[in-house]
Amino acid sequence: MNISINLAKPTFYSLEDFFYLLSYKIILIFSIILFLFSSENIFALDEEPILITSSFQMEKVIFDGKWTFPAEWKASSLNEFTYDGMRIILRSAHQNNFIYFYVDVLSDQTFNKGLDNATICIDGKNNKNLISDYDDFCFSSTLGNKQGVVFQGGSINAITGNFQKIPNPENFIGLGNISDENNRYTKEPHVSYEFKIPIYLIERSDNYGFFLSVYDASSQSFYTWPYESLRENFFQIPSPNTWGDIVSPDKSLPELSLPSIVLIISIFVIIIVQFRTPVLIKRF
Repeated sequence: MNISINLAKPTFYSLEDFFYLLSYKIILIFSIILFLFSSENIFALDEEPILITSSFQMEKVIFDGKWTFPAEWKASSLNEFTYDGMRIILRSAHQNNFIYFYVDVLSDQTFNKGLDNATICIDGKNNKNLISDYDDFCFSSTLGNKQGVVFQGGSINAITGNFQKIPNPENFIGLGNISDENNRYTKEPHVSYEFKIPIYLIERSDNYGFFLSVYDASSQSFYTWPYESLRENFFQIPSPNTWGDIVSPDKSLPELSLPSIVLIISIFVIIIVQFRTPVLIKRF
């Protein structure tokens, strides 16, 4: 009787291969851990950024707080926000030294002068700080008032979200009005607002932090974008770290954030390890 015993040949890795695999596994683990800790920055906001377009027609806008002639705001970006019982249209554009916004509150068909309000906030550096600083500005317009007001971050007053009122910058416009038959979306009279904001105040960038708030006095409700960035009263402005983004796609897009870079590195390392490991195994 012949008994044969086949013993599997043990696999031996060279010291070079051992450290190769070990180093890539360490990098992979480190990348995944770093991504998990920083991924909250990627998923902090569910909303896509608002895209603002460059326009050569904004100098034709008649600033009276409403859509005055058929083509007035046609050459601008369009965003629509819907809520329970409320529909809001935002048109936006930039030209030369100004940023322009038209806020059309289609569902607000009751007119409370001195109360109905729209506020646009811009974070010039888009650093998403927990506490507002000097590059954060809010531009507010109230129905019936002849001019809007401007607030700047960096105040020590925490009750107002660390914002304080400042003198209106030159050529700033913020007006509210009641729409008429020239409105693009509905012939029913409703509240609307127009803003003309000088860029020198917030400095030039292709990516700003952005927050929109509309107050309907009849329902005593604030309607905001981003939706999760809630506003409870006129004295309080949500923290800039809850604001969304407004991006100019006709300029260079912002650099990748750290979490995005980490995610790319992680995927790259996984691919390398997957291709390299079978090669090492075949060698033995």
